[in-house]
Amino acid sequence: MQTYNLRSFAAFLVHVLTASGVLLAFWALLLVFDGRYGVALQVLALAGFIDAIDGTLARRLDVKNRIPWIDGALLDNIADYLTWVFLPLFWAHIAIGVPAVVIGFCLMASVFGFSHVKAKTDDNFFRGFPSYWNFLMVYFFVFDAGSGLATAILLVCGVLVLAPIKLIYPSRTSVFFRLTLVMSIPYTVLLVTMLWLLQDTPQWVSVISLYYPVYYVIASVVAVARK
Repeated sequence: MQTYNLRSFAAFLVHVLTASGVLLAFWALLLVFDGRYGVALQVLALAGFIDAIDGTLARRLDVKNRIPWIDGALLDNIADYLTWVFLPLFWAHIAIGVPAVVIGFCLMASVFGFSHVKAKTDDNFFRGFPSYWNFLMVYFFVFDAGSGLATAILLVCGVLVLAPIKLIYPSRTSVFFRLTLVMSIPYTVLLVTMLWLLQDTPQWVSVISLYYPVYYVIASVVAVARK
């Protein structure tokens, strides 16, 4: 009985970990209002790290069966929308000056993207651009992108959120799974470097890191063609 209670408590803590994303979103919001744009991106990166591990922890601790009265998927979506969509897009409006109408379009596109019944397809792909807005904001910051360029990129990505295209779900798509994992390791190192140094990041680091987005798009196209 004691072991069962400990495991149930550990399972509940996974939900707490997921829910902590809303606190990080609020923290990032305060940082944006305070003009500390770089630190806000670092806080959102921490939220992204939590999002990357909480699902694995939930499956290993059988959270769904141990804490059945909490919908972990819904909880995760709420935290994800705040930290992957609302806050980074709000950041783009305040820090870069992307027009509010463009931000509104992207927010709405992601709402429908998140709520689509096939947002994650049966064969473990993302449907449409998976609202990786945080990654875009990091690149906008380190490359010191202007409002015009950022606006154009956000508009294209906002349209792609709604497009019936399939992109690799790195942790689940079976096609190129090992290659994607290997390719992501040096990218993670480069991304952490960019987040640590922010606008002091050597340009060659930022440029080299673009290899992964390019690989991701090409691998997604090939993987879908194979399917």
